[in-house]
Amino acid sequence: MKSNFNKETKEILDNPVKQNESSIDVEIRKIMKKYSVVGLQALAVVKGKVVWSSVYGYQNLSRKILMTEETQFRIASISKLFTATAVMQLIEDNKVDLDEDVSSYLGFLIRNPHFPKMKITLRQLLTHTSSLNSDDVNGSVYARFIASSQTEKVPNLKEIFLEDGRFYNKLLWGEWKPGTNEKWTYSNLGSILIAAIIEKISGKRFDHYIIDNLFEPIEIKNAAFSYPKNEQIGNIATLYEWDKQSNKYLVTIDGSKNQKNINWNNYIPGSNGGMFNPQGGLYISVEELSHFMIAHMQNGKYKNQRILKEHTAKMMKTVHWKSDNLNRFFTKMGLQFHISSDFLSQYPNMVGHSGEAYGLLSDMYWEEEKEFGIIFMMNGCRFDSTIQTRFDVEVELASAIYQNIIQDVI
Repeated sequence: MKSNFNKETKEILDNPVKQNESSIDVEIRKIMKKYSVVGLQALAVVKGKVVWSSVYGYQNLSRKILMTEETQFRIASISKLFTATAVMQLIEDNKVDLDEDVSSYLGFLIRNPHFPKMKITLRQLLTHTSSLNSDDVNGSVYARFIASSQTEKVPNLKEIFLEDGRFYNKLLWGEWKPGTNEKWTYSNLGSILIAAIIEKISGKRFDHYIIDNLFEPIEIKNAAFSYPKNEQIGNIATLYEWDKQSNKYLVTIDGSKNQKNINWNNYIPGSNGGMFNPQGGLYISVEELSHFMIAHMQNGKYKNQRILKEHTAKMMKTVHWKSDNLNRFFTKMGLQFHISSDFLSQYPNMVGHSGEAYGLLSDMYWEEEKEFGIIFMMNGCRFDSTIQTRFDVEVELASAIYQNIIQDVI
């Protein structure tokens, strides 16, 4: 892979800085150099304990700010697991049902116009089988809705889902029946609907519900949805995307410039669902994200606190949808959880999720029987794929962490 970065950037990327001593450093450095990784946080858990963590490279290239353990990343789609866990708490309390028509919770009719008599359910939203089209097909309706939502004039969710709404698009829905297992399409809009249901039923704003019912019980103190906390602004990883035409990294999101102070005091919970980016907008470090992973590895329990009952946590990790098409990334789904066959080739049923957005790559997966898990996040790399599903840099990092840290202790 030929590199044409300018001299200063090339020197930085060819010599990734490490801040923590570790036996795995040499392997990590090789991978970072191979893929021009800007910055990396990584962590391994065995039997509920963090056994290794390290940071490398840069939080910000132009300012030469080193990556730290406190640096927060906008982790993209791993965020969906928090949204899913929150709604499962409401299911435990018998306030919502997996197979009920979501219209009954939202207060207006949600229907695929191609199948107007068929209900849309939470189970479908959590498994991406609702027949909502992908963002690429529908013109990223959700992104335009969220951009409009992050103002003081918050649009109503009806503006997407009712045909006379200003965000409605005739390509919003696919031409297949809701709940059809043969058709599976990844949709960010599903998490926005789920977040709206959480608000509608709990009476709380999504971010407040998450803090009270997920962050506080498992000792997550610094994370935030949509915008990083004011006191964390200096600890946000700038995200970079490699531009092939100019052969250099371009800044996509600079978290230190992304803080907004919006007056949402008059917002009615349940009327929007997207203002806090429940599908991908969580800012968090790998250390605090490990609390969440450990809770799910231990079937809902972190230290002496529970975020889910044991049977609910197990249900989320049970396969609810699968496909025999092996040439796609998602072949098995729990309730929002991905059951992966290609994170570590020797373990075909690792549970978790990945994230990719604006140059970021993030992964959080664990093995249920062996009780080990891996988390890592990168804020920029030159990635490609030779296995047609997961990016090579992800596979190589997972393998290096497993072979050098985990293999001998499980």
